[in-house]
Amino acid sequence: MHILVARTPSGVRLVDLDATGTVTGTRDVPSAEWPAVAAARERAATSPRWVWDDTAAWARTLIAAGVRVARCHDLRLCHAILRLSTQTAGSELARLPAGPWDRAAPSEREPSASATLFDDLDTSDGRSPDELVAELRLQLEAVAASAEPGRLRLLLAAESAGALVAAEMSADGLPWDTSVHDALLVDLLGGRPAHGGAPPALLRLAARVREILRAPDLNVDSPPDVLRALRRAGIDAASTRQWELQEIDHPVIAPLLEHKRLSRLLTANGWTWMETWIRDGRFHPEYVPGGVVTGRWAASGGGALQLPRQIRSAVRADRGWRLVVADAAQLEPRVLAALAEDRAMADAGRGTDLYQGLVDAGVVDTRAHAKVAMLGAMYGATSGESGRLMPRLVRAYPRATGYVERAARAGRAGPS
Repeated sequence: MHILVARTPSGVRLVDLDATGTVTGTRDVPSAEWPAVAAARERAATSPRWVWDDTAAWARTLIAAGVRVARCHDLRLCHAILRLSTQTAGSELARLPAGPWDRAAPSEREPSASATLFDDLDTSDGRSPDELVAELRLQLEAVAASAEPGRLRLLLAAESAGALVAAEMSADGLPWDTSVHDALLVDLLGGRPAHGGAPPALLRLAARVREILRAPDLNVDSPPDVLRALRRAGIDAASTRQWELQEIDHPVIAPLLEHKRLSRLLTANGWTWMETWIRDGRFHPEYVPGGVVTGRWAASGGGALQLPRQIRSAVRADRGWRLVVADAAQLEPRVLAALAEDRAMADAGRGTDLYQGLVDAGVVDTRAHAKVAMLGAMYGATSGESGRLMPRLVRAYPRATGYVERAARAGRAGPS
């Protein structure tokens, strides 16, 4: 059973629908009563599948009221899948011109202490209940007419379930020990600077760089200034990118790279980050399922998907709980090896570390190079370190790299 929920000027409309999208009943409830109504329907003998335009907004409102739902159908996420699936290429949904459903969800707002329980109900694109019902019918028709409707239904259910998980993860947060985080920052940076200045470690490194380059007025935080100073010192650097500087043998490189590393840590995950994103001992980022064109998750604010190793130990389980850490184990290149039937790449990944397997096979010299080369090859990087290493991958794994290239050409050509 589907229950579609939509915003109305007076509150929330609930629309009951059968498996074909036919309306079997409607009910209007005030916004303040909506969580209680949803909880009651969840307790019914047959748990419904909630249909809405954006899980992030609807689920957050329910979670804030202490209500969790078991199943949903996210119209925006499912539209994105059906719009581009070869299984539904001939459907009416796929043939429609681009419209509101093809746009990303409304941007998430920074957490606010003054936000009210139902603020999230105001973040939609203003679609009417009839528009949502029409979109659901298009999606159900596209699935029913596909060659493998069962597989598509499973995929859509999984994507929508992921959206529910993301909303719960954002609301519950990740346990974070700010005292550990602060101690790590003090150890690495030498203490929090007063009045927005640079911490002691950065000041020492900047002074060392200026001393070696004999540039007392150098702004070490300015890449153009640093590049000019390097060239004045006789160092033929093409840029200040880390992978290029690492190839240069000169005393200034080590302190310069360390300054870049610690400066990045201070900016991305320093004390200001901690004060912005850690509330009541928990890290509350906004996870965004389907946030990139590949279908992978993204995060809105806080850098949740790329926390640096230096501060990960600040993640501490609550008393009486234990963290279970799961490693995806280089999932994407392993999937590529299977899809392309590239046995050589599959052999390199038979151990626990595919990237180290590339090193052991003599494809590249370091694990870091292996990761850069592989991810660059999969996501279309043609310049920098990835571009330089790409020919080695092509020689070692022609089936896998050829598979990616054919997919890229097909994507550029569009549907035939």
